[in-house]
Amino acid sequence: MTTYTQRQMSQLSETKKLLLRKLLEDQNIGGDRLLSLEASSLKMLRSGSPALFIYPATEGSVSYMCNYLPYIPSSFGVYGCQTPGLDGEQRPYRTVAEIAAHTIRQIRRIAPKGPYYIAGNCMGGLPAYETARRLEAMGEEVALVLHLMPIFNRPWREMPGVNALQLRGFVDYTLILERLLGVKMNLPFDKLAELDEDAQIDFVVRYIRDGKWLSELDLEVFRKRIEVYKANLEAMLGYASKGDFRGTLKMIAVGESARGEAEIHIESPYAAVLRMMPRGRIELEHVDAEGGALFDGAEPHMTKIGAAMQRMFA
Repeated sequence: MTTYTQRQMSQLSETKKLLLRKLLEDQNIGGDRLLSLEASSLKMLRSGSPALFIYPATEGSVSYMCNYLPYIPSSFGVYGCQTPGLDGEQRPYRTVAEIAAHTIRQIRRIAPKGPYYIAGNCMGGLPAYETARRLEAMGEEVALVLHLMPIFNRPWREMPGVNALQLRGFVDYTLILERLLGVKMNLPFDKLAELDEDAQIDFVVRYIRDGKWLSELDLEVFRKRIEVYKANLEAMLGYASKGDFRGTLKMIAVGESARGEAEIHIESPYAAVLRMMPRGRIELEHVDAEGGALFDGAEPHMTKIGAAMQRMFA
């Protein structure tokens, strides 16, 4: 690690360090008021009716969704569909179908009958679609399916695949951390690729500690977070719907034109639904803003995204 990068890391603000800990370690730190339902992976962010259920991105936690609340109609209750297993209560699922089936059981404890309002951020758009498809097949009304999609300009075809899920996870984490925190990690992926998975995790934790970025990062907690990330990656990369959703998919694609992120890369795994649905049933709006704001709520980007969300609910 270069001295410059060490200096960048040591000068991170306390706000950015808190964000880093949320992404790597503990999803509910920092005073977020997330109310758990007994024996459920749903987290209530706000009470109300009807209920909106939002699936998270690949890392599985939901606390950042509090940034969305001002842009969701005030009468709505809002529930984050945290990835099953993130709290250590079970092993994480490895298919989108299993995630959707599990969450539908939890959703119907809150709302036994439709109309249902379902959303997902990034990878979460896939279980959101699968949930809507299954509810519709059960004869239920689905009033909204919304996919919040960050557009990141990445070499999708060249990235590690299903045979190197953990390495792919570190590549993903590095991208989002560099974008959100404004630093360069310079993580040596070629060296990581030579190690077995346990050694990879040890290496990354030491790298973060030695850089004085998060000296207190807990190895075992981080190991569990990586297991959830790998499971969600496997689910995302292997997703192929076994049926059609006959309604309309609403999509907000967020990316900065100046970064070349004005168009969705159809090869990206979280764009899988776009390869399944007829274009005539997809309502798409592009927001020229930083896609990372879907995770950290950074301004002025979140306000731009929020305005598009309000239009989708209109």
